[in-house]
Amino acid sequence: MSLRVPLRVTVIGASGAGCDIALKAQAAGHHVTLVDEHPQTMGQMSFDAPWFYGAALPAALTNANAIAQVVLEANPQIVACFEEGIDVRVGTIAWGAFQDGPNSRHVGHPRVGLVGADGNDLLEHDVLILATGVRDFVPSFRGAELPGVFGVKAGMAFLDLYQCYEGERTVVLGTSQRAVDFVKRALARGVGIVGMIEPGVDFVAGHTAHDEVAALGVPVHFDTVLLAAEGKVAVTGARLCALTGRTETLLDCDSLCLAIGTLPNIELPAAMGCRMRFDSGLGYWLPETDATGRTSLEKVFWLSGFATGGRDAEAVLAAMDEGGPMGTAQPAPEALVDQGTYLRRWIEALYITGGGAVTLCKCESVSRDAFLGLAPPAYLQAGLRQPKSPVSGPGGAATYVHQDFLKRMTRVGMGHCQGKRCRDEAALLLSLHFGMGMESIRPGSYRFPVRPVDLALLAADDDTYDTREKWSYWLHAPETAID
Repeated sequence: MSLRVPLRVTVIGASGAGCDIALKAQAAGHHVTLVDEHPQTMGQMSFDAPWFYGAALPAALTNANAIAQVVLEANPQIVACFEEGIDVRVGTIAWGAFQDGPNSRHVGHPRVGLVGADGNDLLEHDVLILATGVRDFVPSFRGAELPGVFGVKAGMAFLDLYQCYEGERTVVLGTSQRAVDFVKRALARGVGIVGMIEPGVDFVAGHTAHDEVAALGVPVHFDTVLLAAEGKVAVTGARLCALTGRTETLLDCDSLCLAIGTLPNIELPAAMGCRMRFDSGLGYWLPETDATGRTSLEKVFWLSGFATGGRDAEAVLAAMDEGGPMGTAQPAPEALVDQGTYLRRWIEALYITGGGAVTLCKCESVSRDAFLGLAPPAYLQAGLRQPKSPVSGPGGAATYVHQDFLKRMTRVGMGHCQGKRCRDEAALLLSLHFGMGMESIRPGSYRFPVRPVDLALLAADDDTYDTREKWSYWLHAPETAID
């Protein structure tokens, strides 16, 4: 491939796809920066981003130097990127990405906002590649806030990436392929798997996977849902409820792995303004991409296992070099499992058995019924509590429900986790409550910073002349002196 001009390429996410394209772009003569938020500090993990770590963070995470070494050793691709001269920035949060647009005409050269242990940076780039991986799907149930409850990606990180898993008897929610992978890895490391919980009558990962789990001695509880995590200061058991007959069973355990599903991290492309579309098989919104991974924003690529485009690194490199607008949008690859339907099955089963009093949004302490009933925050005076409907679409237009409206009315999704624990279940509850397809539930918008960060880290060391001397002109034109 003939290279016209070396480009400044920023890759967000040291996933397999991120490291691969970073290495190939560096070999092609580009100047590459690779950014990854791992290893994370305990403070960052406590916000449950990008994965749902829960309230029981192992004490081993306090040794930052040891954890950094363990994480690098667990990811040889990152080490290869270091060795090839790539500017690798680990333990660094990409909190925003900025370019000129309708609401920001003075950005100039596109840049991405970074915060790490060494401070903050607004890094200019010619090409931005988003390979940000996935996050945990987190349902609500009684006791979900107890230490010992975590998502499957967080569990795998504790096992493999940070190597500090502390659970001894774990119950796994779901029979997805990720649930099976977690069970195998946990058992290989001496963790006991008490059982797997499945509200349906079929093993979602397939008969072969079910046979593998059975051969490992792991019981599967079909037609059953989790009623509550038991315990006062930490998980001590899992109370199950059979969907047929409603009989209850208590399993002795010290941890609960939520392995129902995972969803792609789309905060950055959504907040940047990339054109989005709903994928029914996934049950979620995705950025539109063409065969090379290009999004609707020029020189911005989204590489993901949930996207068809961007899988050929050479094609991505050619598209980076040539530039130009996005080509024909490609559909997402056909999934082996209809995850959208599976997530819906779980939320419906949890709601039927657990009821509406269960807390949906833990940050703001809002129950399922309060959310669906559009109950205003308790601190509002009675005169401000007016009945509203979240259903929109007057004048014959198709009706829809907008999560941003409900967020403003109920505060669900406004907490410090920025909706990462509740926004997905909230959309499914709305779909079930109003009898609408998920495509009619307009997702809540994302805002920068897309990760919880200390705003002091984003502040400039000193104001510019324009900021310091002309701040009074921001809201109105300067007044003319009167003689």
